[in-house]
Amino acid sequence: MDPKSTFLLTRLRPFEGLALTADDLRADQTYHRANLHRHVHYMHGHGLVQGLKVTIEQRKDKYVAIIEAGYGVARNGQGVILPESVEVALEVPRQDGEYMLWLFHVEQLQSAALRARFDTNERSESRVAELAKPRLHPAEEDHEDAVALTRINVRLGRMVQVQLPVPRAGRQPRAAESYLKPRVVEFIRINKNVILNLFRTALLQELDLGAFGFYSALVSSEFLLIEEGTSDRVLYRAAGSLIGYAHDFYTALPKTLERVDKFKEFVRRVNAEVPGAEQGDKIWQQWFDKFERLLQPLGKIAEELERTVEAQR
Repeated sequence: MDPKSTFLLTRLRPFEGLALTADDLRADQTYHRANLHRHVHYMHGHGLVQGLKVTIEQRKDKYVAIIEAGYGVARNGQGVILPESVEVALEVPRQDGEYMLWLFHVEQLQSAALRARFDTNERSESRVAELAKPRLHPAEEDHEDAVALTRINVRLGRMVQVQLPVPRAGRQPRAAESYLKPRVVEFIRINKNVILNLFRTALLQELDLGAFGFYSALVSSEFLLIEEGTSDRVLYRAAGSLIGYAHDFYTALPKTLERVDKFKEFVRRVNAEVPGAEQGDKIWQQWFDKFERLLQPLGKIAEELERTVEAQR
């Protein structure tokens, strides 16, 4: 189906005496399908909805993609379902580069459902099955009738799965903001100013505001991530805010472990490069790679602190 047909719809207008043809019935089906596609496109977006996780395995000299059962929405609004997990042999492309594994919506005539044509000896398929087929294409290609599953890097005959976000459906930005949002934002802004100003006085000086702020941000983020399907945009912005609180906390921390002192400099650099809210997802994704690299040294700090605490008991 032409994706443009989901935006301009025409439907059958029946009347007494109308001689129906196959084209008329096809047009009636097309209208209802396109109307549903348009609804899904605007209300839910496109991308993964549930499942469809991909794992790439190398078996001897062959590569296999293991795709879990699941459901997704193509960019034209067409739903694509994989009822059960499958293993797909991948042919290594001759040209090096980055590729995308897509799950295509495929329509297949059912030869088991042959029906006779009126007033002829011919028989034709009377049913169409809607299936899903995975295919590998260069990453720069876009496909309206498929769901992007995962990126794969091909180099010197080897295939490596690239852990980068792919579109997910169900989280569409709304054109109109609620009137409640600016009031909540203003409440947060004013209260932050109140606390910061009080901290400059003797009233709150004895409190370590950086520690309380960082801990509160961590707890708030835990509540944020309780809801499944959090959009990548929200995760990027949450990581950016957490780095700001982490910078304030670790910078004010007295000298403890040598690892912590080195970690302060790492956090300072990552915090200095946090993108602005107006930046696109590509810029945020590049920054998130640096954020992710903080996890390893942070884990070592946590392990060393646990050993230190145990020794002091």
